[in-house]
Amino acid sequence: MMTMLTTTWTSISENDRRRIARWQKGMLALAILCEILLAADWYAFAAVLPFVSESLKLNPAEAGLAQGIFALTYGIGMVVWSPVSRSMTARNMLLIGLAGTGIGMVLQVFVQSYTQLVMLRLVIGFFDAGIFIGNMKLIFGWFPQSRRGSVVGIILAAYSLAITMDFALGIPLTIATGWRTFFAVLAIGTLLVAAVDALVVRNNPRELGIGGFTWGNETPQEHLPLGEIFRSKWIAVGGFGIVACTFAIAGTATWVVPAFITVQHMPPEAGAVIGTVMGLSQVLFLVIGGYMSDRLGKPFMIKLTACLAFLTALMFLWSVVTPMSFSMLVLFAALSGIALLGGGAIFALLSEKYSDALAPAAIGYAEVFGIFSAFVAPWMMGAIINASAGSFTGAFIAFAVVELIIVGLLMILAREDVSQGAVVGSPAE
Repeated sequence: MMTMLTTTWTSISENDRRRIARWQKGMLALAILCEILLAADWYAFAAVLPFVSESLKLNPAEAGLAQGIFALTYGIGMVVWSPVSRSMTARNMLLIGLAGTGIGMVLQVFVQSYTQLVMLRLVIGFFDAGIFIGNMKLIFGWFPQSRRGSVVGIILAAYSLAITMDFALGIPLTIATGWRTFFAVLAIGTLLVAAVDALVVRNNPRELGIGGFTWGNETPQEHLPLGEIFRSKWIAVGGFGIVACTFAIAGTATWVVPAFITVQHMPPEAGAVIGTVMGLSQVLFLVIGGYMSDRLGKPFMIKLTACLAFLTALMFLWSVVTPMSFSMLVLFAALSGIALLGGGAIFALLSEKYSDALAPAAIGYAEVFGIFSAFVAPWMMGAIINASAGSFTGAFIAFAVVELIIVGLLMILAREDVSQGAVVGSPAE
């Protein structure tokens, strides 16, 4: 019995190692699909914002709120799903999240008013939160601590890839067939992935018949008090690190293309190019940053990323006050992904600082910090644009100020020290 409780990668047979490696690839592929649909459903509205705004007669403030309001119930969902993650399997969390999101997306196809749009985005946001935490729990079940930075970086890169596809495919599809068709395609895709999850997901190697398998960070205390999470400063470090990234994602995804169209007189159809380049940039830097986070200090990567997010805000502020060529706008879009360089480091850090029994919940609560900014960024910037009669300068100044504040907070908080070295919630050695 004791042998079963301490089964590890080094103590299992070569055949079992090959089986686990095959399943790792399959579960990572499924996690990538889940993350793609999560982000695509979130940012589909941002990609086709001008078309939906024209159809439903939305002003900039209403459009910004409709995009950002999604984050309100996403954050509430994090609070709800985080404690649930301690007892519910990754498979079931993903199944409920994908099914709920898919049904909401189906209904969103038929909205006829601003109120209906906002209500459905609130519903979809709640279930999307379940997808995210379920995804993290699935990854923690299938990958050791030493690989989680790079794997989470790939997952987050899939998130950005979805935003890229929203712009690259969503805008042309919307121009050709209308935004409702675009939303319908995403709804069908989400429900199909839910069906795949129901059929094939295994939560960890133990479900392959490898009894007692552990990656070394699990704890038998499945019901540790959630208060343990907040006794460590790392929940705040993770939260503010997410704020830096999500504020940059939400602000740029929602308002950079409209700003270029208005200020730089870019033709609307070129928005697909800018959105695609921004998304690919995020994918590239997230993958690179994920591998960097497994080799460099994760707190260092988080602080560096906050600084780069601030520089990104300054870069786009420059773009709305100075006439520029289209090639320069494309270059700025290509550099925008540096704001997410350490995205994988944030979640890997939390899985490192907390035991596997607490890590998914810790990530969920940290996401509440950051997701609030995904609501604030598009709404605040849209309100400033609306109040200034269509000027984008004030909105991007506010963007830069917020990022600078986050840099200051992380410089104070994200410092390694001996007293913070232990893993919260792990059994005593």
